[in-house]
Amino acid sequence: MKIAYITDSTIVLPDALAQHPDIHIVPLYVVKGDQPYKDGIEVDAKTVYEWIDAGERVSTSQPAIGDFVTLYEKLKEEYDMGIAIHLSSDLSGTYSASVQGAEIAEFKLLAFDSRAGIYTMGLMFEELIERVERGDALEDVEAYMKKRVEDVRIELTLQNLTQMQKGGRISKSKALIGNMLQLKPVLRFEDGLIVPYQTVRTYKKAQAHLFEVLRAAIESGECQDVSIFHGNVPELAEEWKKQLGDTIPIRVDTLAPLLGAHTGSGSIGISYLKAKS
Repeated sequence: MKIAYITDSTIVLPDALAQHPDIHIVPLYVVKGDQPYKDGIEVDAKTVYEWIDAGERVSTSQPAIGDFVTLYEKLKEEYDMGIAIHLSSDLSGTYSASVQGAEIAEFKLLAFDSRAGIYTMGLMFEELIERVERGDALEDVEAYMKKRVEDVRIELTLQNLTQMQKGGRISKSKALIGNMLQLKPVLRFEDGLIVPYQTVRTYKKAQAHLFEVLRAAIESGECQDVSIFHGNVPELAEEWKKQLGDTIPIRVDTLAPLLGAHTGSGSIGISYLKAKS
């Protein structure tokens, strides 16, 4: 049986999957004003952050169901079925659009809601493909993945609240007060949603908190492969990587434009899967 693997442009792929011939990535859209651009195809992260810093109105949009129909109609010609993993369904309708697109195209699809995104989704994708390609039964793979989503660890902080306010995530008054008082939320993925769990005075203290969270995870063995992601502050992320040493693989990634459009420049965070026991 020949299987296609499908995901979306919010993913950060591990290096081992970068050249996999059967992976197909469907782009979400970054919208400047009223003009949509395909993420990673018609616009890159650097350009999106330049728009944000210039004060442009930047928002995002999921792929249309028709985008998936077109893909799955094409994949039917070469593959017997597809296995998909997508951005948390609580943050985007991408997962639902993928499932509906497969139904319309009459393409057999096993789809997973990652309950996350970025590098954790990439690590889950890697584990999924590894299990399928070694011959595990699909029902066993499905059961494993449904448990594995509980091991997502993503935390981040923001330099300011302006972009979250522009995206409608918080009110204008809360953004104004928070920026004036230098209140920096520390956010994390929880049950598929990005939620605040702590508020810290000053950006530096918020950074320090996240850095210590990551250091503790590495030292305890909870974390074995991590991405430090950032919104247009690569120097800070690289400094973190340098300080943490090389006891485990640590990569530095630019936060996907689809998430960066809501968090803005200056955001920094950590993304990993809890080590399997």
